[in-house]
Amino acid sequence: MKNNFKPYPVGKIMNPLQKKYKDISPKYKKVTIKYPSRLEAMALDPAKITENKNMIYKAGQIDFNVKLFKKISIKAIKDKKTIIKNKTSRNTLIKHSVALMKDVLDFDHGIQVEVDDPINLRHCGLGSSSSLISGVAVAINELYGNPIERQTLVKYLVQNHGEEIDGQKDMLMPVQAIGGSANCGTHPGGMIVIAGESVVIQTMDIGKDYEVIIGIPEGFKHPDSKELMEKEQENFENFSNCGNEFSEKIAYRILHEVFPAMKEKDLEVIGNLIADYRYDMGSIKNCSFVYPPIVRIADNLRILRKNGHADILSMSSVGPGMFAITKEPEICNKFFKENSLRTIKTKIYNGKYKVLKAN
Repeated sequence: MKNNFKPYPVGKIMNPLQKKYKDISPKYKKVTIKYPSRLEAMALDPAKITENKNMIYKAGQIDFNVKLFKKISIKAIKDKKTIIKNKTSRNTLIKHSVALMKDVLDFDHGIQVEVDDPINLRHCGLGSSSSLISGVAVAINELYGNPIERQTLVKYLVQNHGEEIDGQKDMLMPVQAIGGSANCGTHPGGMIVIAGESVVIQTMDIGKDYEVIIGIPEGFKHPDSKELMEKEQENFENFSNCGNEFSEKIAYRILHEVFPAMKEKDLEVIGNLIADYRYDMGSIKNCSFVYPPIVRIADNLRILRKNGHADILSMSSVGPGMFAITKEPEICNKFFKENSLRTIKTKIYNGKYKVLKAN
């Protein structure tokens, strides 16, 4: 039982699957997939991330799926080791993902992993860690013909999530995972609402006329997960107070505003709750431990919503990355840059992970 936020060994499984998939063999020699990224617009109850109940967090989320892809290739090899073919700074996460899948699928062969991740911006709100762990696991599941059902795999990955620590290649930090990356990669829909134990309760496709502008502060140094987790623990009271005060109001508005707006594909109405949560309920301020100047930057950006240039304006996760979903990308991109943000222009992705090759 894990009830603290202290490091634990790579490959250690806190919540094992009761069902083991034994006596099965790979269906392919090699599988290559592309796996999308998520932007987390808001939590439904941020109080539920402040206590580690054996790596299970029921905070809920609203996520957007975007066309920032990792290309992941998995190959079964005779050597019983995990071999990472190309140079990557995320070896620890890859090894953890392979260990999780080996425990379930009970294979005795090795795995060769190759990852092409052109973005790879860690700890700034893009879910780079969780999407890598999920992508490797999904590719291994594909290698075996998908024996593990989608929702079972999502919960398993989310409830055994950890992130790397600089200088400690065999240890992970137990960082809270709600399920955004795992679900956005495995469920179609440009917008996904998650509740309970990482269960998708509603999805929506978003039109091609929308684009996404992501901004990362120019002065951000991308600290490691241990440093960030220690800072976050110092701010747990703020997350708890926010959840205790607003979670019931958020749930009501999800039901009576967001769900109807999803049916009518009205992003502006959805954006009202997200903006209220981030700005008026204190979320951006609560998350500013990651990068304190983001409070001033976010305040400056708010005019994009007030003037109707962005239907969605939000921090992603605990930031400091900010994003806008907009039909006026040039205006938003220019304004982001004027506020010292390095920008990434992309689009919403309404699909799930895609198998590029299996042979």
